[in-house]
Amino acid sequence: MVLTPEEQENIRKTIVEKVPEEFGITGRLWTLGRTREYIQKEFHKTINERTLSDYMKRWGMSCQRPVKRARRQKPPGI
Repeated sequence: MVLTPEEQENIRKTIVEKVPEEFGITGRLWTLGRTREYIQKEFHKTINERTLSDYMKRWGMSCQRPVKRARRQKPPGI
């Protein structure tokens, strides 16, 4: 399914400015799956992850993993 330019801009802006929890989606970081869920809820369109990944590249975004840190890390002692 194809997204209109207006829908694409709305989704891109949402990903940048908000967190999934604001839309009733579990998690604080946007993933392809959570973004797909948001699109399904807001626009009633189903998009596969590969197509969504292409859209995100077009928008200048990339998938990144958060930096892993020990829970009780003491930066001064490192």
